[in-house]
Amino acid sequence: MMIFNLYIGKLVHIELLGDRDKMGYLIDAGSDIIVIYMDKKYVYLPITHIKNIELNTEDNANQDAPPDPISQTGHINFVGVLHNAVDRFVEIYLSDHQTLHGYVKYIAQDYLVFYSALYPKLYIPIIHIKWISPYESHQTPYSMNQKNWTTDTADSSLDTLPPTFGQVLKGLEGEMICLDAGLHASQIGLLEKMNDSFIELVTADENKLHFNVQHIRNCISFVK
Repeated sequence: MMIFNLYIGKLVHIELLGDRDKMGYLIDAGSDIIVIYMDKKYVYLPITHIKNIELNTEDNANQDAPPDPISQTGHINFVGVLHNAVDRFVEIYLSDHQTLHGYVKYIAQDYLVFYSALYPKLYIPIIHIKWISPYESHQTPYSMNQKNWTTDTADSSLDTLPPTFGQVLKGLEGEMICLDAGLHASQIGLLEKMNDSFIELVTADENKLHFNVQHIRNCISFVK
């Protein structure tokens, strides 16, 4: 976007929805995403979650210098970034200070499949991703052995996944699931049914709760 080109190579302050403010050097900008360099890493931020951006006027003595040279392309987009992240060790930030570390394994129409050392398979609606940042190629989660994270590991179940997140939830009716990584006990239970844009979840104490699918930030399935 033209407005972001004004900040290329400069230290900027970004107010981001659902996260603390970011400060770093603007490296690149595309139609729906920008890239900043901060804390010695590249952070990819979808424009839809940016509230405002401005030049940083504070003392920048403690800031990392920008990479030299800055290789701006202007051709990046969010979907392309996600596809390039497949089988890469990345950090993904959602909201409520929920950060996930692991591997993007599959990109569908409106969600992605994410593997983590802490959780089983996660389904993450793309719209809820506030930013994504790749790790160096030699890094692995918690310094675990690389063979445990080989990108050659095939999961045949990925080939039969439906195109939308809503259809994933519909297919999990009658199964135990965990919503939003189980931040609250009420988000773990049996997915009884899905009607329109709501799901009915039965918790351990047999309480029935209804969640709006549009506000579910991720779902963990316990199906083998």
